[in-house]
Amino acid sequence: MSRPAYLSECKGPLWIPRLWEEINNNDHLKYSNCYSYAFNYVEYGDSKLQPGQIHGTKYLENTCDEIIQKVKNDYYRDDIIETTLDLELPNDRYKIALFIDPDENDIDTDEFDQDYHFYRQDCDGSWSHKPGTNDATHEDASGNFILNPEDADRNYVEKCTRDEEEDCDEEHNYSEFCGYLSVPLNSFYGPVTRFVERSSDDTSNTNTNTNTNTNTNTNTSTNTNIR
Repeated sequence: MSRPAYLSECKGPLWIPRLWEEINNNDHLKYSNCYSYAFNYVEYGDSKLQPGQIHGTKYLENTCDEIIQKVKNDYYRDDIIETTLDLELPNDRYKIALFIDPDENDIDTDEFDQDYHFYRQDCDGSWSHKPGTNDATHEDASGNFILNPEDADRNYVEKCTRDEEEDCDEEHNYSEFCGYLSVPLNSFYGPVTRFVERSSDDTSNTNTNTNTNTNTNTNTSTNTNIR
């Protein structure tokens, strides 16, 4: 799929893999995870931001309804709209997709480890994601280009087995589809760097949110400019 000729025609963040590689090499930015990436943010801090932590407490249950509700709590409720893959959106909005790993096979065992994962639709119409603190990618667990996250291979348990990785840190199968969300685009250029103050016990509702544009073509950006 070809990239639109003008930034104003974009319906999603720019796909800038080199920038995200540089972000992962920065000790203060490398904890930006799939949640931050989906919303086009780079987190300044020493831990991954979890749904609910921007304006309250993080999610308590790894369920679709709980995580979507926490996303709506983090951002203005009216800004987060449930949508479909084919619905046309205005140019100032784009789509993200949420999946969870219910880990039903390991319930009541020491191996029980549920998780969630977000994908986002980029400016060119394709989909990308950022597995934890790893590099952002357009590929699924089988190395295929993602055009539809529902059709993508999201079974990283099998990927670890297939690749025979001893220290594999992606052992999740995001088998349950939660839905698509329409979210506002925060920048036509690059991701926005922010600092979210979080309490150690996750009980504070007074988090501080400071944003800085991470633009890829101006001199006003901080920390992660790529020319």
